[in-house]
Amino acid sequence: MGYIQEECVIPCPFDCKLSDWSIWGSCSSSCGIGVRIRSKWLKEKPYNGGRPCPKLDLKNQVHEAVPCYSECNQYSWVVEHWSPCKIHNELKSLPCGEGTQSRKIRCMNAADSESGIVDNSLCNQDEIPPETQSCSLLCPNECVMSEWGPWSRCPQSCDPHTMQRRSRHLLRPSLSSRMCAEDSQVRPCLLNENCFQFQYNLTEWSTCQLSENATCGQGIRTRLLSCVRSDGKSVGMDECEQRNLEKPQRMSIHCLVECVVNCQLSGWTAWTECSQTCGHGGQMTRTRFVIMPTQGEGRPCPTELTQQKTCPVTPCYSWVLSNWSACKLEGGDCGEGVQVRSLSCVVHNGSMSHWAVRVDDALCGKMPFQDSILKQPCVVPCAGDCHLTEWSEWSTCELTCIDGRSFETLGRQSRSRTFIIQSFENQDSCPQQVLETRPCSGGKCYHYTWKASLWNNNERTVWCQRSDGINVTGGCSPQARPAAIRQCNPACRKPFSYCTQGGVCGCEKGYTEIMRSNGFLDYCMKVPGSEDKKADVKNLAGKNRPVNSKIHDIFKGWSLQPLDPDGRVKIWVYGVSGGGFLIMIFLVFTSYLVCKKPKPHQSTPPQQKPLTLAYDGDLDM
Repeated sequence: MGYIQEECVIPCPFDCKLSDWSIWGSCSSSCGIGVRIRSKWLKEKPYNGGRPCPKLDLKNQVHEAVPCYSECNQYSWVVEHWSPCKIHNELKSLPCGEGTQSRKIRCMNAADSESGIVDNSLCNQDEIPPETQSCSLLCPNECVMSEWGPWSRCPQSCDPHTMQRRSRHLLRPSLSSRMCAEDSQVRPCLLNENCFQFQYNLTEWSTCQLSENATCGQGIRTRLLSCVRSDGKSVGMDECEQRNLEKPQRMSIHCLVECVVNCQLSGWTAWTECSQTCGHGGQMTRTRFVIMPTQGEGRPCPTELTQQKTCPVTPCYSWVLSNWSACKLEGGDCGEGVQVRSLSCVVHNGSMSHWAVRVDDALCGKMPFQDSILKQPCVVPCAGDCHLTEWSEWSTCELTCIDGRSFETLGRQSRSRTFIIQSFENQDSCPQQVLETRPCSGGKCYHYTWKASLWNNNERTVWCQRSDGINVTGGCSPQARPAAIRQCNPACRKPFSYCTQGGVCGCEKGYTEIMRSNGFLDYCMKVPGSEDKKADVKNLAGKNRPVNSKIHDIFKGWSLQPLDPDGRVKIWVYGVSGGGFLIMIFLVFTSYLVCKKPKPHQSTPPQQKPLTLAYDGDLDM
């Protein structure tokens, strides 16, 4: 078999290429702190995994900026003297009155001692002096005052309660009776108006500056200091120095620019053996390692350091056991017997799925034939026997703990088996559950708490739960077991009352609870009108349960209620009580008159018939 060869090309990686740095630009500020900038521009883009470019702007340039400082008094305004005052008076014979005067201004460079004059844009435009101003010439009969002297200095705190003063003096008195103008003025020291505070201002650290021809290694980072007025304006350093302000000490620090080192990788290792001996899904793996990591802006390391590929598929041959047959007995319906199963060779794809096909046993090799694998004894329980189940799985390892702390090195785990009773009559002859324990290591501490469901008809379910969420039959303290049946205390013995789910006595439907001051039920009062009407007193929600009380049947039709729903006595009760009291007084007075003996008379009274009283059984007599 011949081979065909053809040429191929593996493209080499190309790094990002930038131009050299441009020269530094001029300082962006003519007074105080500014910025100087230099830049590089893109020459070639990276290709095929080459070293990437640094972050570029929209013009494919990268910039470097350093702070700079310009003396604020380098450029200053210089003014000439004012011209004579030009009077605006139409009467030329009077050389006095209001007028204007002018002067020339120019921007000067203090460092240039020869010409000195520069463009006006270099000076501070906010401090440009005026070129014209109003003036006046005093007439011969008017007062003549000198120019105003300078304002006195404000304290450094700029206290508004402190006044600033200036004055002038009289040069010529007035020839008329007119008063001369004031010779002094005062004004408060107001911050950022006529009084200012000063402080030093530091820039951020610059980028690491290397020597002229260096591209990496040791460098210096610097920061600059300026003097700033309280209104934010930069001023000369002498303003801060005159006030003896504390000046920062460290203005430069050493720095390091890492040299460019491209990532270096080892070659690929050989492919490993297949992860599976047969079937599909096997993988072979090879790896490579990082010999030299990336430094600075070097070419980064790839993320893929491991490769995998699928192994060739080969068939799998395995011995497979069938399920156990039913228990076969010898001449009976119950007792001891034998279960059997078969062993066969199948071919599959490694997953033992349902399409495994039986093949010749020779393909699986030597048969692992053992009698215990293909045959086992079994028992079919007879009626009345106690049949023992298989052992359960071992429980998790548990330690004996106090407040979450164990003082044991070995724990315990347990398993159990139970007896299945074939005949109910023989339950007393069968033993209880069989429990077996054994020591174990690596146990955990558990705590047990009682859990309870919601109340339903004054009953609920109570169980013990372990801290891992498993419900258990032991472990919780029997003394702390919550009640599963709720009863009212004291018992509900009032007519029409019953124990509610809240654990207190309530009244049946159609009756309102009248409570005592201690919170217990006093009695149940029938709600007048509809049985669904709510009373104004405190009601306890009760269930709609049937009423089987004989007392309720006796008073069912009684409509006279002595109390209002809120427990107050009705007005008609007072009326009936008052009327009964008056009737009682009348009967007592009548009885007194009837039973009173007559006084003896001197003359023989006429013969009278004896009075006979008939007793009608009235208790009031």
